[in-house]
Amino acid sequence: MGTNKTTAARLRIAGLIAALLIPEAASLAQDDVDWVTTSRGRYEIAIGGNSWPGLADLDPARDGEFDELGFSLNLAAHWPVKRFAESELLVGLDLGVLTNDSNVRFISEPLVARNGYLVPSVKWMFGQRHRYSLDAGAGYYMQDIAEVITNYPLYGETRLWEEAAAGAYLGGTIDFLGGEPSRSHGMTMSLKVHFVDFGTVRDEPRLPPTLGPDAGRLSGPVYVYQVGYRWR
Repeated sequence: MGTNKTTAARLRIAGLIAALLIPEAASLAQDDVDWVTTSRGRYEIAIGGNSWPGLADLDPARDGEFDELGFSLNLAAHWPVKRFAESELLVGLDLGVLTNDSNVRFISEPLVARNGYLVPSVKWMFGQRHRYSLDAGAGYYMQDIAEVITNYPLYGETRLWEEAAAGAYLGGTIDFLGGEPSRSHGMTMSLKVHFVDFGTVRDEPRLPPTLGPDAGRLSGPVYVYQVGYRWR
């Protein structure tokens, strides 16, 4: 009789535990498909290089040319908005800078081509521990060509040409040394292709001929390879 009472008590305790755990398990399963309300985001800082064939194709009035290869810097922040069974969707913002040197001189220094962009973007993360992502964005791109004098403590610059345009990018990212998807950190590597058209490059009318009245059309694609650090 005592054994039967003990067994019944154990069954009641097991039933109570199951009743407590099953709703929690259902809630976790539901989180895989419902909108995510957590404010924990994914943040990235990355540096690397860019390859811009269209920039190298410019034909300035003065002797010289712009470098196809240059420097790139990107800051990004994204927040999860939806989770699926084996992936998640994040939305956020990319802020970046591209610079390319040249051997074209205006007065005393070679010209530099500078680009800045502010792009709302999305990341679809998938794979084991969500280590891979497909990336896309569309936003605002600014471009100028200038002579920059940085002889310390003096600083000065003369903009020969500047333009702004709408643009977009497509790309992919791979994470390394990752942890759990919700709290990962470590190295990351990405490749993005930017598409933008700034139109015809030419001197400002007030300046001596350097780029000329028509140095060519400056447009993408711009290939950007970067490595960096990300955390959540």
